[in-house]
Amino acid sequence: MSQVLEVIRLLGLPKAVRVKRRYDRALGYVRGYATCCCLWSLLETGVLDRLLEADEVVFDALVKDARLDRHVLESIFTYLDGTSLVRMEAGRVRALPELRRLMAEPRGFFELMYAYEPIFHRLRDMLRGKVRYPDDVARLGKYVGRGSGQLCRTLPYPILADMLRRHGATKVLDLGCGDLAFLFYACEALPEVRCVGIDIDPPTVAYAHEVLADSPYADRITVTEADMFDLANVAEQHPDVDAVTAVDTYHEYLADGEAKVVSLLARLREGFPNALLYVGEFCKQPHEKLRRHPTAFLEHHLYHDLTNQVITDAAGWRRIFAEAGLEILEEKVFDVVGHGYFVVR
Repeated sequence: MSQVLEVIRLLGLPKAVRVKRRYDRALGYVRGYATCCCLWSLLETGVLDRLLEADEVVFDALVKDARLDRHVLESIFTYLDGTSLVRMEAGRVRALPELRRLMAEPRGFFELMYAYEPIFHRLRDMLRGKVRYPDDVARLGKYVGRGSGQLCRTLPYPILADMLRRHGATKVLDLGCGDLAFLFYACEALPEVRCVGIDIDPPTVAYAHEVLADSPYADRITVTEADMFDLANVAEQHPDVDAVTAVDTYHEYLADGEAKVVSLLARLREGFPNALLYVGEFCKQPHEKLRRHPTAFLEHHLYHDLTNQVITDAAGWRRIFAEAGLEILEEKVFDVVGHGYFVVR
């Protein structure tokens, strides 16, 4: 108490209170960044999942098993202990309830933000025009898929699975299948459905094969390396596809205008004439709305703007479907989360 009184004597009560309040407000921003960096390092090294999988973990075992720097790991844990995310005592570490809550449904926030960490790391150079995306700096593709998959399990996947069920889908072709998060969800929700996942990225396809082998759906899902703009072979091999799904996929091709996506959709209609197209896509939120209610889509729009990804609004998607000669059979647009869902043919 004597120290507080000394500060008040030196600064005066109004200034002391003002300084305290301003530092407290600034701390939230600084602590958020420091916490993210610490959690990302634990995520990338596998330490985070080891903490979440066990009641507690021996600190020395973490250092040895993951070949980590003891001092750095101890510094990270000491910090996270101070913020009540972990507890480190007597050479053991355990995840506290708040960390477990954050790594439940909101985990996708952290993983998706980590996917763009290289962009933010080079942001000063991007601002000065010294580097450009994607020639000089790129996203972490693995975490784009993982983060998106985690987030999509809360609403997009349930909505699309419900649409597939109600429209009687039996065989699903998923474009840009990534780590198979959506197809796993579809198989879980629809016991009779069979699936084909395609992706153009060889490492992603290899990873998909790995996770598929360890899943209970290996006999219901086929994974193929293919370009969604050239699916003649896939159409020939799987003529019984009656549902073509794409979750947050088409917007990545809008940077040069809508014509490329319009052409893709028209070709999908021709290649799979008996299939309905199921589309889950971001619907751009007006900035005025985000200014009043700064939801997580404020960060989402920033990610996309910095990486030259274009997001259109619901009216834009309706226009694209019409130009591709497609009819909207069902539409659900959730402005509150900036996402739209369409069944078209």
